[in-house]
Amino acid sequence: MTRYRKHVLTAVFALLAAYYAGPWLMQAVLRGPLASRRAQGQRFERLIAEKERELARLRQAGQQLAAWEAQSLPANPEVARSLYQAWLVELADHVGLVHPTFESGAPTVRKGAYHLFSFTVAGRGTVEQLTRFLFEFYRAGHLHQIRSLELTPAGKAGTLELSFTIEALALAGLPRTDRLGTAAGTSLAFDRLDDYRVIARRNLFAPGSGDAAAHVRLTAVTSSDDEPVAWFSLDARGETLKLRAGEPLELDGLRAEIVAVEGADVIFERAGQRWLLTVGESLDQASALPPDFGP
Repeated sequence: MTRYRKHVLTAVFALLAAYYAGPWLMQAVLRGPLASRRAQGQRFERLIAEKERELARLRQAGQQLAAWEAQSLPANPEVARSLYQAWLVELADHVGLVHPTFESGAPTVRKGAYHLFSFTVAGRGTVEQLTRFLFEFYRAGHLHQIRSLELTPAGKAGTLELSFTIEALALAGLPRTDRLGTAAGTSLAFDRLDDYRVIARRNLFAPGSGDAAAHVRLTAVTSSDDEPVAWFSLDARGETLKLRAGEPLELDGLRAEIVAVEGADVIFERAGQRWLLTVGESLDQASALPPDFGP
C-alpha cells in the first residue's frame, strides 16, 4: 500500500511539474532555439539583401565609369586640349558661326583622377545656328558640358553675339592617347535636329518677335450657333477679337490662323508651326506642338 501511495505521489508530482514547468521547458528546449534561429536567419537575409544592393551599386558604378571612359578626352592633357579645341573649331565652322574665336585655359588636375579643361567659344550667328551648335555638341558624346551661354542681339537681322563657356574632362590612366572618345551622346531628348527647329522658328530674339504676341491673350471660349468661338483680348488696344476655326488673327505684323477651338484650348498656326493655347495665356506663352500633330 505504501509502495502504491509512493508511485501515486510520484505521478502526481510529475504531472504538477509538467503542468507548471511545461511552458518553460517548451520555451527553453524548443521555442527559444527556434526563435533564435529564425532571428539569425532574418539577419542573414538582411545581410544578403544589403550585399546584393552593394553589388548592384558597384555594377552600376562600373558601367558609369566605362561610359565615362568611352567619352573622355585622351589621357595626355596637351593632346586632349589640342584635339578638343580642333573639334570645337570644326563644329563652329560646320554650323556657320561668323568670325568665331577660341580660347583655352591650362588644364587643372582634380584629385589625381582627371584633368579639367576650360574653353571659350565666341562668334555671331542666328538662332538656327545656335540650335544646330547645341544639337551637335550634345550629340557628340564627349565628356563635356556648357557651363554658361551668353546671347546678345546684334543688329536687325535676327543675329546674335554668342559666347559659350565649356568644360571638358580627361580621365587619368586611359590607354587612349591620340583621339577623342567616340561614344554616342545621351543628353538629348530627341534624336533628330528637326525636332528642335521649333526653337529657331519661335526666335524670341528677332526684332519685334514676342512683343505683339505678349499682348494678345486668350480670355474665353464660348459657343455661338453651336460653334466654338475664341475670345482674344488685345491688351495694347483695349479691344477683343472673336474668332472661329479657320479665321486669321492679324495684329502689328503678327499673323496667325486659328486651326481649332476645343474646350478651353485653341490650336493656332504661325509661320508653319502649330501651337496650343489655353484660356488665360498670351500667344507668347503657347506650347509648340509636334509637326505631325492633328487636326
